[in-house]
Amino acid sequence: MRMRLLLFCIFLVSGSMLAQEGSIRLNLHGGREAVDLKSINRKGVEFISVRGIAQALKAGLYFSSSNGKIEVKFTDAILKLTPENKFVVLTSRSEGTQQVVQIPQAVIRLGDDLFVPFEFCSSIFSSAAKESLTFNSKLGEITENGEPKETEKPLLVKQEEEKKKEADKKAETGLSDSNYDIQTVSVETKSNGTLIELKSKKKIGRFSSTIKDGTLYLNLVGLSADENKIESLTPEGLVKKINVKKVGRNTQMEFYLAEGFSTSEAFPEEGGKGLLITIHNRMLSKMSSEQEKQKERWALNTVVIDAGHGGKDPGTIGVGGIKEKDINLAIALKLGKMIEENMPDVHVVYTRSKDNFVELYRRGKIANENNGNLFISIHCNATPQKPSNADGFEIYLLRPGRTKEAIAISERENSVIQYEDNRSHYQKLTAENFILVTMAHSSYMRYSEQFSDILNKQLKGEVSIPSNGVKQAGFYVLVGASMPSVLFETGFLSNRKDAEYLSSRQGQGNIAESIYKSIKQFKSEYDKVIHAGL
Repeated sequence: MRMRLLLFCIFLVSGSMLAQEGSIRLNLHGGREAVDLKSINRKGVEFISVRGIAQALKAGLYFSSSNGKIEVKFTDAILKLTPENKFVVLTSRSEGTQQVVQIPQAVIRLGDDLFVPFEFCSSIFSSAAKESLTFNSKLGEITENGEPKETEKPLLVKQEEEKKKEADKKAETGLSDSNYDIQTVSVETKSNGTLIELKSKKKIGRFSSTIKDGTLYLNLVGLSADENKIESLTPEGLVKKINVKKVGRNTQMEFYLAEGFSTSEAFPEEGGKGLLITIHNRMLSKMSSEQEKQKERWALNTVVIDAGHGGKDPGTIGVGGIKEKDINLAIALKLGKMIEENMPDVHVVYTRSKDNFVELYRRGKIANENNGNLFISIHCNATPQKPSNADGFEIYLLRPGRTKEAIAISERENSVIQYEDNRSHYQKLTAENFILVTMAHSSYMRYSEQFSDILNKQLKGEVSIPSNGVKQAGFYVLVGASMPSVLFETGFLSNRKDAEYLSSRQGQGNIAESIYKSIKQFKSEYDKVIHAGL
């Protein structure tokens, strides 16, 4: 249960559509006055109105009521944005070229307007408008050095806003009534899907959740709910309508889904009185015509190799004093060399190429900044007691661990943060937090699973260490990497036979070669999918 709740982190981190409205100042050049644009704040991330930007820049705008897409038409460029999508297309009229840009958060739709992340606006809209644009998140007078002065809203205004916010929140989620078991229901849009959360005044026992013909059916055994109040909730994200039925002493909720969903999962919260349901966005299921022309950009051309631990963090210490950090680095360097010598179209990025300490959050950051397509984190396993009979390699995906062993290994790997000076980068991987982590990562899970399966089969035929299979657990190092990712435990340094093999040149070479062959096979299959537009 603790690791299930460990699946609720990047989804909360990624934001909520209980959005607070605000303003962003767009500074225009050439003697034009600055313009204050409508913005919304979603869990600390600022989003700006596309319609407002277009009006301020006197650009043409086309809005499609059927799918919510917006085209902003400048003199020499057209900018296309799609709701719930992280890809934006910039077309040059004069050059006839198109550029597909991936942004950090998905575009949000509110009514007939779209909202884009604040950090993204300056670069892409400057390119489209062919002029230098700056956006300030603080409103007020501009000082002599060009910095904005922050203004304070009148107290009565702030009080009214707080009252409205509280009233809206109650209207959206409040179902409190002593006559019903289900007390609250909320639907929130996240970066990579939609999150439904239920709270009950008594323990949620048996339930089932399944998607059929575009509808998510949730059956709650022995629980009552107010049909009228739930059905009156405002739909959001992938949920476009809610229907509730009484079936004897049970309740069935039907969530009618919009286009663009893929899979769904349901997780009971710790204590049993809450239920979290994630509905994931579909990714790379079908490319748009613009993406078709740019699909070479998405081919697997950058592999990020992460040698676990390093520097002041030795990792686990095996029999005979073998240090995990040394084994990890040796395999990583051998693997990188094989890729560089045999796959000239693939760029290799190391999170570390020597014996130095790299914080966990920076490893994922390095991968993202280098536009990685595949992230492989190399580690060694161990038991507390040394020597031990436990042996074998294991491949891990970012999912809630379902066994004590999976929980234990993730806790051991995550304990690396004890060596870091600043731990503010990490939210505690509680049950609900980890659900969010997995949701944000879910877009790439299909490919992570595919690579894990290839790697497991390849290793079983190439190395003398036995396979313990593909498993699931929650690792901080995988949380940060926005790409297909695996954590590979090469063997047990607490086992004499495994340790001897892993510390030998032959053993390290065999493992590196197996990973290399797996990457080569995965690249072939992955690139076929990209080129097929599936």
